[in-house]
Amino acid sequence: MISMDEIESGLFVTHKGTGLRYSVVDSEDGEVLLSPEQDGLKDLTVALELFQSEFISSDQFRGPGGRKGRGGKGRGRRRTGATPPPAPTGPKCKGKIKKMVRDRGFGFIRGDDGKEVFFHRSGLNAAEYDGLSEGDLVEYVVQEGPRGARAENVRGATPGETAA
Repeated sequence: MISMDEIESGLFVTHKGTGLRYSVVDSEDGEVLLSPEQDGLKDLTVALELFQSEFISSDQFRGPGGRKGRGGKGRGRRRTGATPPPAPTGPKCKGKIKKMVRDRGFGFIRGDDGKEVFFHRSGLNAAEYDGLSEGDLVEYVVQEGPRGARAENVRGATPGETAA
């Protein structure tokens, strides 16, 4: 069982029954917000008691046959249709990367309007995430999630581009 002290942003966990991997985004008010590692899945909010009984730290997860496994690759749901997930809707904004927490897969953007917004690597493709650095000018779409505003489709921008 995952202890209260272990539950922190960036912790990788695996669902015991499905083997699906998630990273903890936030935990408060008796709930844990999880972001899936797999494409095509949405963020998940889980009651703390359920989280503690159904999830295990990915470092401790043992896959089929007792092998220690990562959980996500080749397991879980497969996409059956050719339709990609819907594009995020919301205002398109510009800002600068304020902070990157690479080992945990997230960061924060300070928008041109002065507001800070969270983003997670699951909200953009791997090449885009790896190419971002603190201070970079970016363009993104703001979406409201269960924990507030979140930047999706984050991509590098040049000073001459306009956020339409």
